[in-house]
Amino acid sequence: MSLRFRKRVKVAPGVRLNFSKRGISASAGPRGASVTAGKRGLYGNAGIPGTGLSYRSKLNSASTGTKRSSVQQNSQTGKGSRPVQVEWNDNSRDVEFKQADGTPLNDEEIRNVRKAYKKQLTAIYQEKATEINERTNRLTRLHHELFDDQTDLDAKANEPLENMPEEPVYATIFKETADDEKRQLPLWKKALLFLPGPKKELKNLVEQKAEKKWQENLQTYYEETDLLNEEHSHREELLQQVLNGNAEAMEEWTAIFFDEFDFPLETNVDYDILSAEHAAADIDLPNLDDIPNEEAEVLKSGKLKISEKTQRSRREDYAFLVGGSALYIASFFFAHLPTLKTITISGYNQRLDQSTGHQIDHYIYSLIIDRETLYSFHASQVHPIEAFTHFNPRLNATKTYIFKEIEPYEI
Repeated sequence: MSLRFRKRVKVAPGVRLNFSKRGISASAGPRGASVTAGKRGLYGNAGIPGTGLSYRSKLNSASTGTKRSSVQQNSQTGKGSRPVQVEWNDNSRDVEFKQADGTPLNDEEIRNVRKAYKKQLTAIYQEKATEINERTNRLTRLHHELFDDQTDLDAKANEPLENMPEEPVYATIFKETADDEKRQLPLWKKALLFLPGPKKELKNLVEQKAEKKWQENLQTYYEETDLLNEEHSHREELLQQVLNGNAEAMEEWTAIFFDEFDFPLETNVDYDILSAEHAAADIDLPNLDDIPNEEAEVLKSGKLKISEKTQRSRREDYAFLVGGSALYIASFFFAHLPTLKTITISGYNQRLDQSTGHQIDHYIYSLIIDRETLYSFHASQVHPIEAFTHFNPRLNATKTYIFKEIEPYEI
């Protein structure tokens, strides 16, 4: 498909990219997560409050079917017993019990552990149920997270930039240089450092190298600080043009803050600022297959039940995702562009063209969202597709949310 707009940005979960023309960039991880990189891969860490249990989940497993989380319970299982390792297995969808050396517990020991730690094990099951359901909730609640159109743009223009440099400290550089020089000396030369002559000679060498490195680092610090100060000044000037409705400045301004998108799935957004009051954007929507197929609950017995969703339920989730995407993305532009009154949002996905065997783009909605109406909603109570009725929609969908192709608004 040929792009309808000049600008394209890729948005994805946890991706924080800053697109300033002046080259300032930043990155960060997703919200609410602790990430550890080690020799054996990337791990996420989370705890169950009040239980004394902690998860360690491998994030970059080759297959989710073999991904495991280990849980350590430091209490004893009973008199004379050893600590037990409780491991979650995604294949069996249940916990496994092992001794510290990896030996599985026998049936009687498992029954004793389950009885003694029923509350803690139920907490594990609840955590897994929440984890499974959150995969869907993250997709269906985008419209709960609209950007605030009362954003303080002056504060945004002056907010600290990522990777602010620290002024080099001579004493620190001197110590690091001295340690490096001593480390490289053979043993017999290290022994000579107790003598005044070799000790003074080493000190002079360290001072020369440390002074040179400090001056180089100081120069780099001043250069980087100047660039960052220039960026702040540029943003302040750019903001004034944005407030005056300069479309080119508005386009650059929004590009700076695309790092604020926290989209649940990787996708592309094409856009143009058409005037001080109107913009347009196309969203490359996920497909129905991207909707999780499972939902979970903890039964009264304390066990975890995982069920497959019906097709109707998945289509309902999909409707929330694609509808919420339109409202969420519209709110981003409204929050950062105070003169903007309306934005034309069109969403498309892909389908197979049986005449060619290729995937083609397939528009499923197009609407004109106005600022005043969008921010009048009680968003947490809104069904996003139903909300489309307020925005002159081009939409052809059944009551069970089977979306049919439409012709989007021309720009």
